[in-house]
Formats: sequence, C-alpha cells, structure tokens
Amino acid sequence: MRDLLPDSLYALRTLRKSPGFATVATLTLALGIGANSAIFSFVDGVLLKALPYTRADRIVLVWERPPGFDRNVISALNFLDWQKENTVFEHIAATTGGSLTLSGREEPVQLRAGRVSASYFEIFGVKPVLGRTFAPDEDQPGKELVVVLSHDLWATQFGSDAGIIGRSITLDGQPYTVIGIMPEGSSFDRGFARLWRPLAFSPDERTRDFHWLVAYGRLKPGVTLEEARAQMDGIAARIARDFPNSNKGWGVAIERYADGIVGSQLRQSLFVLLAAVGMLLLIGCANLANLALARGSSREREVAVRAALGAGRGRLVRQFLTENVLLSVAGGLAGLFLGYALLTWLKRALPPFTLPRDAVVAMDSRVLAFTLLLSVATGIVFGLAPALHATRPDLSAAMKEGGRGTSSDRSRRQLRNVLVVVEMALAFMLLVGSGLLVRSFFRMMNVELGFDATNVLTMQLPIASDRFASPSALTQYVRELEARIGVVPGVRGVAVADALPLEGWNNGMPFLIAGREVINPANRPSCGVKMVSPGYLQTLGMRVIKGRGLSERDVKGAPPAIVINQSMEARYFAGQNPIGQRILIQEVAPGKPQLGPEIAWEVVGVVADERTGSLDGTQRPGAYVSIEQSPTTSIGVVIRSTLDPASLERAIIRAVHDVDPNQAVADVRTLEQIKSESTASNRLRTILLAGFAVLAVLLSAIGIYGVISYAVVQRTHEIGIRAALGANAGMLMRLVLRNGMALAGLGLVLGFLGALGLTRLLSTLLFGVSPRDPLTITGAAGMLAAVALVACYVPARRAARLDPLIALRDE
Repeated sequence: MRDLLPDSLYALRTLRKSPGFATVATLTLALGIGANSAIFSFVDGVLLKALPYTRADRIVLVWERPPGFDRNVISALNFLDWQKENTVFEHIAATTGGSLTLSGREEPVQLRAGRVSASYFEIFGVKPVLGRTFAPDEDQPGKELVVVLSHDLWATQFGSDAGIIGRSITLDGQPYTVIGIMPEGSSFDRGFARLWRPLAFSPDERTRDFHWLVAYGRLKPGVTLEEARAQMDGIAARIARDFPNSNKGWGVAIERYADGIVGSQLRQSLFVLLAAVGMLLLIGCANLANLALARGSSREREVAVRAALGAGRGRLVRQFLTENVLLSVAGGLAGLFLGYALLTWLKRALPPFTLPRDAVVAMDSRVLAFTLLLSVATGIVFGLAPALHATRPDLSAAMKEGGRGTSSDRSRRQLRNVLVVVEMALAFMLLVGSGLLVRSFFRMMNVELGFDATNVLTMQLPIASDRFASPSALTQYVRELEARIGVVPGVRGVAVADALPLEGWNNGMPFLIAGREVINPANRPSCGVKMVSPGYLQTLGMRVIKGRGLSERDVKGAPPAIVINQSMEARYFAGQNPIGQRILIQEVAPGKPQLGPEIAWEVVGVVADERTGSLDGTQRPGAYVSIEQSPTTSIGVVIRSTLDPASLERAIIRAVHDVDPNQAVADVRTLEQIKSESTASNRLRTILLAGFAVLAVLLSAIGIYGVISYAVVQRTHEIGIRAALGANAGMLMRLVLRNGMALAGLGLVLGFLGALGLTRLLSTLLFGVSPRDPLTITGAAGMLAAVALVACYVPARRAARLDPLIALRDE
C-alpha cells in the first residue's frame, strides 16, 4: 500500500506516453463493463434484490391445484372457506383485476382497477402517504364504496390535490369515497391496477365452480411453508369431499411470493443476456491482454534495467498491475455512463408489465459496487498474465540491441495465440446464440395468425357488470354500438368479442361431448370460449374449414350454435366429423363470476386456429359462440377499414358517444400494433444479443488482426530470408494466412463445443428452430471464418510486399 501512490503516478505518466493504447483499452473496457452494469441492474432488481416489503419471506401466493396441473385461480366460496378455517396466516386476501370508468369529466376515462380483500395492504405492509387503507369490515356488502388511489393516478388525474381525501368520485356511475393515497414510486405505482376498491362478494359471486381470483397470504411467525401446505391440503380435502361436483381431486398450492412473481421466460432471458455480456467482457479482456503483451515486449529493456538494479519480480508485477487496474477503473467509469444510457433505453423499450411490479431496476449503490469490483477484477484478469510475462525477461538478451528468439518470446507468442483462440470461441458461441434467436424471431413473425391483420382497428368498451337490468338490454346496447360504428365512412366491417386476437381467451370452460363417458364436472377437460358477434369470423377474414360460421340467425331462442377451432377438432374429434355433434358447456352469466345451466351447443363449423396468445405459444383448443346467445359485458371491438385505420379513430369514438356519451373508449390500437407489442420482449432480447454478438465479432477480428500483425513484425527477418531464397508473394501470403486461419479454426472448434451447451440454455426461448440448427451453426462459422480471413489478409499482404533487402538490413 505504501508503494500504491508512486506506482499510480508512474502508471499515469507511462499511459500518457501511449495515448493510443490507453484510449483503445478504455473504450473496450467501457463497452464490456457498461453492458454488464446495465444487464446486472435488471438481474439484481428482478432476481437478487430483496422485495421491498417488511418480512417479505413470509408472503406467499395461494392457488387451487386442479388434477393434472400445478395451479389455478380460485373460486370465491373456496377462498372464504380458506379464510375462515386456516390458522397459519396472519392475513389472507383475494384479488381480481378489471376496470372502472371515471366519469364527471370532459370525457369518461377507463382506469385499471383492483378489487381486493380488506387485509390486502396489510399483507405487504405498505402504508399510504395520505389517508388510510381499508378497514377490516369494508369488504362486506354495503360498505364497499370506498377507494384507494395509486400515487401516479392521484398526480395525473387529480393534480396531487391533498383535499381529495374524503371526497367522492364517480366510478361506473356510482359515488366512491377516496380514503387513501399509496406512496410514490412504490410497487403499487408499477402494477396493473391504478386504484383499489374492496372485494365485497355479492350473492351472485359466491360460487364454487367459477375460478377468477388470486390469493396472497402472510404466514404467522413461526409457521413454516410445509406446515401451511399441510393444513391447507387438509382444508382442500374437506372441500373436495363436501363439494365433489366442483372440487373432486382439487388441492391447494402454496409458493413463496418471491418465487412466483418472475416467469421462467423472463428469468431465462436475463441469464442468457448476463452470459452474453460476460462473454463480451472476456473477449475484451483477451484483446487487452494481447495489447498488454505487445506493450510488454517493447518494455523489456526497461524491466531488465529495473531488475538489474534490484527490483524484485513481485514489485515489478505490482507496477504492471497498477497500470492495468487504473485502465480498467477508467473504463469502468466510462462504462457507468454507457451502462446508464443502455439501462434507460431498455426500461423505455420494455413493454408494460414485462417486469414484476415489485422489481426496482436502477443503477444504485449495489450496481456501483458491482461495477467497481468488476473493473478491478477486469484489470487483474487482463493484466496478470502480461505482467508475469513482462517481468520474466532474459536479462542478457534484453540488454542487447538485437536480442530475440528467447524462450520468453516463444511463451508470449503462445499466450497470444491462446487468447485469440479463446476470443474466437466466445465470439462463435455468441454468434450462434444470436443467430438462433434471430431465426426464431423471424419464424415467429411469419407464423400463421389465422386472420388478416391488415387495416384492422381495435378498441375496448368497458361496461359495468351491473349496468343493465337484463341480458336482452345488454345485447340491444351492443347491437346499437355495432350498427352505429358500421356506418362510419371508411368502415368495411365491424364485430365485437369478449377477447381480442392475440390477447387470450376470456374464459376457459370445462366441457363434455354428448354421447361420451360422463365425467365429473370438476375433472372435465377445458377449452377456451369466445363470445363474439356473428360477423367476427368474417371481419377478421378467418377461414371456415368445415360447416359454417356463426350467423345472424344464431340468436336467443334459436338452437345454441358453436364453432370450434382446428386444435379442438384434432384433439377431441380425431377421425370423426364434429359437425352436428353437441358439446355440453355451462352458460356464463353476463358480467358475473357465475355459471348457469349446462347448454348443449351444436357444432356448426370448424375454423382455422386463431392466434389467441403469444406468437410463440402453442395453440389451445377453443370455440366461438354468438354474443346473442351468450351475452357478456367484456366488449372488444374489431373494425376493418378501407383506409388507414388510425385515421378513423376520432370518427369511431364520436359514433360510440352518439350512442352513449358516458361510454369510455380505451386501448385503441391496430391489430398490427397488438402483434408488434406481443413480440416486443422477444424483439428486444434478439436485438440485444445480436448487438453483443456483432461487438464480439468485431473485437475478435481486431484481436486476430493484432496477433497476425505482431507475428509479421516479429518474423520480418525470417520473411526476408525466405524471400531472398526465392519465396514469392503468394507463398509468403499463404504462410501468414495459414498461421492465422489455424488459430481461427481451433477457436471455431472450441466454440462449437461451447455453443452446444449454450443452446441448451436457449432452448426454451426458441420457436420453430432447433437449438442445434445446422444452418445457423454453419452460417455463424462461415461468417466468423470470413471475418478472420479478412483480418489475416491485411498483415499477410503486408508481409508479401516486404523487400527482402530492406527486411534483412533492418534486422
């Protein structure tokens, strides 16, 4: 430590004399360390950092567990039984999402809302900054007209007015009293919901066979996860005995909240990107080690003089390491700025709700500490081997002007060759990984959608569940909306559905095919069911394969008609004609989490699979029924136009308000936008990995160019002799190219072996592409070999042009 200051000052003077080396080294490190800092910020915020709650390890997610599946959302009566009978939770709360329309302003506004049990906020231990959260009895019918606002909603819609506490606002036509404001920047500002109201179960909602809730719990002190699971399994067994029609074979699944909030795809993506930036930094380190080795050769006389004057090897190594650590710290400081810029861009580019609401991704003190440690470690990694080589000189040879050919030169050359091979191997692994993701992404973008997304505008028209007194009044209102939108100039077709394309099935329903073995309702298979207007299939251009689509004659009172998709036909009607067969599915009560009587729906047609989820997901068996025969308050609209659909937005909104001025219109997007948003995470991951791979290839090309160029300089005397003895330019070029391409070839072989392991990590992120896709691997190898050939060609051409007399005279 006593020598640190003079060593640092000497290192600064030395580096000032080599500005080119210092600049290249700093920029290379800045790229590697900056990328690592940005990606580590996400890994730390999502996977490593403790959740921002008191005793977060006591918070759990509680699910129902149907036969053959790991988890499922829960029913109201099952939750109420859990709440009453358990002794393992301090609090257990049910939640569900939805929307409310804020009115009383210029235009009604749709707000994402949550309905939660009164103890919901107690589970997370987050206190409001103004007012209070729910009292224990406010989730009982008659007391639920109170609301808690997120800080973001309070600021944007109510101007941060502290006087809002105790005042009334109109939501879905009802007055709600604002009782609290949650803290700014908390997880409640980043989640789906922007306000919360109590989950007071109405009589219609107290059902056991409709699953629509998610439950959170906080374990009592001293209660283990295993004890909680054992007790809840006992409660589930009792419910299954008492209510076999809805719960036979069903259990309870409990997992720690921290383990359940990060999906496997997000976790895998973060690990892949962290591995990629780690390899990028290692390639940069290998490059800098090569530069440092070359610099060490030029400083042999300096080292020899210092050693001759009594400097020990450890002292010399410390001096060289000080220079390298200074460089890496400078690169780390520059990398912080690059990393912050990359982090900011990534946070803006990520689609909403990609990250858990509890994740706090920021370049905080933890990331700064990581960057500092990484910088110092990088300086040691890329500087240690060159320092050891530089401080082991042949003193007598180094003191002579023409000294060369020592064992130190040979070992230094071997080390440089090893570093280039490592660079090529790592670059090949990155190139293969990015190539697989690129091919997977394009396969996904070209996947068959089952509909024509050209010139289609979509929007949501939220309707309060209790707005209409009868299903027929609701149906009439939807007809009026559809008719009024249909006459807007430029509209070619309009239809409504309870779920838009690429946004899932709104309902998953158990079913039974008539005439087959009767199965207990709790254990029946399920399929997705969409409630759509008769023109839905035609408006989207969906292809009817057998029978017919839904029509205007499929109304209430007519025989119940259902159209199934190809996946359902293949799975449940293999080798049979499904047309005319009947499927038993219970009716869904409009706007209520309640099932009605079982209806025998007649299969009238089969349509091509519509992409209802992510483009890289598997197709689910599903069916379509007419909204006339099964009304719903979940109304999404699809509008096909003859013009640019975005140009019709204002006219369509005016048409909606002509029917009802208080009708909120939300989420106005084209189908192409929905498609783009559904692939945004995949696109971003692909772009990042491809960018890192390009940087890796460039760094590898620079590395191999540097090694071959240095080898040509070192072998100038030999090349001169060969030329004097009759070697022509072609022979000299082949000599240099052979050496360079041999290193590249060895790197490709090692990289291929490494890529086999890396692609296993990528397998769950790929769509339509094998993790060992030969085309991708061959293409990556060819591209990297071509880059290596170009990098070798320049010094080879220089060697071929050497004048032997000049080369021998210089020596």
